[in-house]
Amino acid sequence: MKKRMTILVPAFVILTMLFLATFATAQTTKAPQLEPKRLSSTGDSITEAIDAELPLANHWASWVNGYHGFWEWLFGLTDVYSHNQRITKNFRSWGRKNYMEAKSGADMRDFPAQAAASVAHQAHYVTVFMGHNDVCGNDFTDIPTDAQFEAYFRAGMEELRTGLPAGATIYVIGIVDIYQLWEIARDKKALGIVDCEVLWATTLLDLFPCGTMLSPLNTDADRGYTRSRNTAFNGILERVTAEYQGDLSHYYYYADATFSYTFAESQVSDIDCFHPSARGQKDLSELTWINGPFSFYTK
Repeated sequence: MKKRMTILVPAFVILTMLFLATFATAQTTKAPQLEPKRLSSTGDSITEAIDAELPLANHWASWVNGYHGFWEWLFGLTDVYSHNQRITKNFRSWGRKNYMEAKSGADMRDFPAQAAASVAHQAHYVTVFMGHNDVCGNDFTDIPTDAQFEAYFRAGMEELRTGLPAGATIYVIGIVDIYQLWEIARDKKALGIVDCEVLWATTLLDLFPCGTMLSPLNTDADRGYTRSRNTAFNGILERVTAEYQGDLSHYYYYADATFSYTFAESQVSDIDCFHPSARGQKDLSELTWINGPFSFYTK
């Protein structure tokens, strides 16, 4: 009997060690990445493709949610070959869902609510392209502090971390260089008729957004300050996203190629001289895809 107990004790110890080792391995194994078939996009007027081709929201021309069906073809509207279209091409149409959470005028304060909508849709792939309206206030006092901007961003990221299905992908994209958009379009004419700078002068009446960059009363120093907030916010997006990359349940990516990208005049809206045109949206789709989490899918 004593001999039998002597054999059982080491066996029990070995089994316990194997169980603990298996548990520890499970705790450090990344969840398999889901195919991005349920797409949900958070953001602002750029993601809604405001004034890209026609006045107001042009969802068919959105860099991420865009589509090109019979009616878009019939009326000669631009095929931007969005992420939505690329996903269908690479991962097939079965089980596909496409959700637009973005709203024109949204800033980072709106991110937690938009993220909650992504969670409600149980998205597999969430894009975050926000912060332009934090830079583009009517007045410099409208621009949030770093701490405020980061708090809102973290709150939205927590919504996604705790609510999305395991294996979901979150793709955070840097704010475009607002200064460069102003610089490239200031010699442009809205609808080929009105000088863009004349249109932008209505920022003085709060009739046009982004007075912090577009107001005719701004000095070079004013615009330099606004651009510094642009770069500071991108730094926060990059740093916080990197912190989340240790999460074993989801996949997090950041890319700021959108900030360093140099827009051409034709890539800026002919309607408002500020938002990306349909051609600009098409190039944003390509740029963000090749720098994003599914770039190895090339169809």
